[in-house]
Amino acid sequence: MLSDAGAAPGRPVAVVTTSAAAIAILAHTAPLLPVPLFPIDPSLPDNVIADLLDQAGVDLVVADRPFAGRTHIATADVLSAPAGAEVPWRAPDGIALLIATSGSSGRPKAVMLTGAALAAAAKASEAATPLGPGDVWLASLPLFHIGGFSILTRSALAGATALIHERFDAERVMESLKAGGVTHLSLVPAMLSRLCDREASPATLKHVLVGGAALSVDLAERAAGLGWPIQPTYGMSEAASQIATLASLPRPWRAGHVGPPLPGAEVALADDGRMKVRGGMLMAGYANPGLAPGDGLEDGWFVTADLAEIGPDGITVLGRADDVIVSAGKKVLPAMVEGLVSACPGIETVAVAGRPDAIWGEVVVAIYRGTALPEDVLSWCRENVASALRPRAALKVAAFPELANGKPDRSALKRLAASDDVETEAGTCGKD
Repeated sequence: MLSDAGAAPGRPVAVVTTSAAAIAILAHTAPLLPVPLFPIDPSLPDNVIADLLDQAGVDLVVADRPFAGRTHIATADVLSAPAGAEVPWRAPDGIALLIATSGSSGRPKAVMLTGAALAAAAKASEAATPLGPGDVWLASLPLFHIGGFSILTRSALAGATALIHERFDAERVMESLKAGGVTHLSLVPAMLSRLCDREASPATLKHVLVGGAALSVDLAERAAGLGWPIQPTYGMSEAASQIATLASLPRPWRAGHVGPPLPGAEVALADDGRMKVRGGMLMAGYANPGLAPGDGLEDGWFVTADLAEIGPDGITVLGRADDVIVSAGKKVLPAMVEGLVSACPGIETVAVAGRPDAIWGEVVVAIYRGTALPEDVLSWCRENVASALRPRAALKVAAFPELANGKPDRSALKRLAASDDVETEAGTCGKD
């Protein structure tokens, strides 16, 4: 089907869909041509998706709906296609995967990962998270993020099973765990909290990776007390997921501690305190239409946006050096949310900032000037902004904090977001 639509070896094919099953099918199909696969979050604004497609020079898109100027294959056609012969999965040569991420520049970028990088990442993961035939890794993280997609490659290379859920649903996850057989699970802290609200860990579960956002000491201790075999982990799209993962939770555990780098990974600190990484799992570079390597790397190193300490017992991540909000494991660009919320009636000027939260890591706060009431802004956002980007709190101000150049004063916004005057949704931090 891909070949008939014009897929050419070495040229990326994007998939923009809510169907995890379709992404999984294409993850195993793409290496047979071979073509790099580029799964993209379908909830992103259309202009952001178009920009990502342009960055990688994508002409062919498998999607739930057509995209102007691109050859289109309907997701339904992939799902209804007859099964072919069973073939072993192997990491293809050259660029195998593109994954969208967001950086301090304010523009989401596409990360290029080679087949060798995916294989190196899977091998490194086994040092802290052994995986083999008979094991089952439950995948409820989105497959268009590296934390979810890497479960497919790890399982395929290890001969293990990936049990795919279309989305995270705590009740359904618990049902799968209680049914037996699931040995591995990947979560962000907010997911872990919801599972802990239900019951203790099933006995068959051996490894629970927890990353993507700051894990609080209280939540870690609570989960460990309920028998959840949690392993704090640190990674990024640019390194095909994991860089460091604790084999088990030390007691007491300090927030941000993720242990030594995994085999094949090397870490150091840049002059400004940001951590930099290199190794076989590192990206080839950020995407360009010719898929030429190198962009985003400095002498073979990738300098992250995270401040860290590196000591005898490994890495401790201190926090982000840029303004990106990380909520429930999702990186949220302030400018993207501001562009959406500015359409709310009664808002004249708006900016967003992160508010610390013990469960979500951070929640998005809309700080605005205008006639709308905070509760009306939150109600409008529930109806018009995708959940991953949606402000969960709002604050109306008389004067908007700006720098001399007219841009929002991000430091002042963060202070406002942390104040007691913020109106929050029930179930988040603050007055509720």
